[in-house]
Formats: sequence, structure tokens, C-alpha cells
Amino acid sequence: MAKTENFETWLSGIALESKEDVYDLYNSINNFERSGKFYTSKEVTNDGYEYLVKADGLEDHLHLDSDESKFAFIDHLKSNYTDADAADIDVWSEMKKDLGRLD
Repeated sequence: MAKTENFETWLSGIALESKEDVYDLYNSINNFERSGKFYTSKEVTNDGYEYLVKADGLEDHLHLDSDESKFAFIDHLKSNYTDADAADIDVWSEMKKDLGRLD
């Protein structure tokens, strides 16, 4: 198991095959739980928290060393993998479900 802090390196190793995968990744990181093929753990450090994100089928884990890194990754995910504007990913996901276009 290797850890990386580079968002794009880690994301290039997983297949975000649908909008549902993007939402599952966001949900896992936001709630520190298993969601779809992703699992995020939260650890207490001397300076706050750090997060370890795992994806089924990928040996490398994404290491987010602070809350700032966590929020930067969520912003990166929102900017590059959704068409959400100022709304958060929860609103975007609900809108896609309501329109029947989550896949």
C-alpha cells in the first residue's frame, strides 16, 4: 500500500465511470464512511485531522493531511468532475437524480 497526496495521480488510477461514482467519492470523504467503492477514514493528529481515502481495486490510497487538503480535494472534484456551479455536490447530485440523468 502506497500513499499519495497528488489528487490527479490518485484519480488517474480509479475509474469514475458515472456521476454516481463522483458522488460516492464525495460522500465517502465528507462523511468518513464507505460509499460505493470508496472508503475514507479520519484520524486525529496533533494539528487537527488527516484522511485516508481508499478505492476498491486500487492499491494506492489518497492521503489528505489536513482539513484544508480535504476541502481542496472536494473543490477539485467539484470543478473537474461535475457541472455544479456555486451549489454543492449534494445539490448537484439531487438535481441529476431528479432529472434522471445520474449515469
